[in-house]
Amino acid sequence: MGSQSELNDVAIVGYGPVGQALAIALAQHGHRVVVLERSAALYPLPRAVGFDHETARILQSLGVADSMSRFTAEARRYEWRNADGRVLKAFSGLDRMGISGWPDKLTFCQPELERVLDARLRALQTVARGTPVEILQGWEVTGALDRGDYVQLSAHAADESVATAANREIRARYVVGCDGAGSFVRRAMGAHYEEIGFSADWLVIDIEPKNPADWNADLIQICDPARPTTLVASGPGRRRLEFMLLPGESKADMNRPEIVWQLMSPWGWTPENAQLERHAVYTFGAGIATRWRVGRMLLAGDAAHLTPPFAGQGLCAGLRDAASLAWRLHAVLAGHANDSLLDTYPIERLPHVRVFTEFSVMLGGVICVLDPAAAAGRDAFMLGPGAAAEDRYPDPPLSASSVLRAGDPQAGRLSLQARVALDGTAGRFDDLLGGGFVLLGLDHDPAAAATPEQRAFLSRVGVKTIGIGIPGGVDDVDGSYRAWFAELGVRSVLVRPDFYMFGAGEALDLIAALAASDAWTQPQAIAA
Repeated sequence: MGSQSELNDVAIVGYGPVGQALAIALAQHGHRVVVLERSAALYPLPRAVGFDHETARILQSLGVADSMSRFTAEARRYEWRNADGRVLKAFSGLDRMGISGWPDKLTFCQPELERVLDARLRALQTVARGTPVEILQGWEVTGALDRGDYVQLSAHAADESVATAANREIRARYVVGCDGAGSFVRRAMGAHYEEIGFSADWLVIDIEPKNPADWNADLIQICDPARPTTLVASGPGRRRLEFMLLPGESKADMNRPEIVWQLMSPWGWTPENAQLERHAVYTFGAGIATRWRVGRMLLAGDAAHLTPPFAGQGLCAGLRDAASLAWRLHAVLAGHANDSLLDTYPIERLPHVRVFTEFSVMLGGVICVLDPAAAAGRDAFMLGPGAAAEDRYPDPPLSASSVLRAGDPQAGRLSLQARVALDGTAGRFDDLLGGGFVLLGLDHDPAAAATPEQRAFLSRVGVKTIGIGIPGGVDDVDGSYRAWFAELGVRSVLVRPDFYMFGAGEALDLIAALAASDAWTQPQAIAA
């Protein structure tokens, strides 16, 4: 596999969590996937430290939720404190169950996530419907040429220890750049970052308390103009500390062990009670790629967008990209949908990620105030008139596209995952019935009145029809679905493979609207 003569379905450049997730999602559908990564081994040090309920559901869909459980910890509260220790703002209830069926906020260790995802993909090398998956670590992509029917990649051995030849050519119907901020694929597409006006250098430190009793799950942002500081959990048994560099401080001078311990000492961490895992200076910036698709090449993750860490949404956004792109690529590769379906990927994702990026930039602008007078004014506002401001993270719907029902107020919003029972077995909905499009009906079979043409369409594009609370359907274990349908004021909901609602209302109307989309290879105007 991977030779000039063989044609892969998808070549993924980059083997971080986003590339891994996309490869798994495609391999689970039986597609021929090749991944190229210039590093010969997984990145061993922590980077992202948190993800949300939606990301947890995506990981669940990849078959790694159970494996990740021992590497995650629930976060309960995210506090901003001023220099005097007063709480300026508190994002509370982070441990409550999100609509996706997981806690709103979880902390984790990224190297463990990458190892779990790597193990899952390697298992699929032999069991994914007999279709090979190839992981080429130690190979750097140096050329990309769109030939019309496929993309030709050139790669050379970045690590001689893994190479049996100095160079190789890879052909794939589609190429996805998951290759980070310095993305080769983005450059090959002629795209660049649109910067969103934020840049700051921070010293990032990861430690492991020597005594497990010293660990805690607190997420605290110190808004101190003398030095903005972040103190957060990074999964069970790990803590992260981040210190903003001040004017006149250089990256080289600050990134030294003696400075690291000096900065951590006021927070109670010393060589006697903590193991220093790593330290590095990063530039926190924000930007979004101007184009996410050019022909047969696409972008996902940091190759498509960068966001400061203040909202903890960097990894979440990348895994949303993977989930959004995977079902579209599968539909096109399986012959269910036109290639134009891929154009709806940036239409939906780019505005969505912009909301979170701008929110994170706004948080950074509040946190990274170095002028004492300005900080005092900020504190006075947040403790006074600003105290009643909304303390929830944004929850934007996806932007309208041809695979969201036009004019439907629920289209593009996340769907519920709760506990159901099927044939006496209780569990999360996705574990028992998930995958693909799902048409749900409360107290009725949503396909009962469908015509033969409608049933044929549902079968062709892989829409499952499930009745809740009816014989032969599933039981609503704790009443969550009944409450959700009542809140929406509908009897049926059509959920896409990325867990966003296509729409909500009457089942036959939803079927007709989905069938009429110009995304499908055989679009049909099916009467309701």
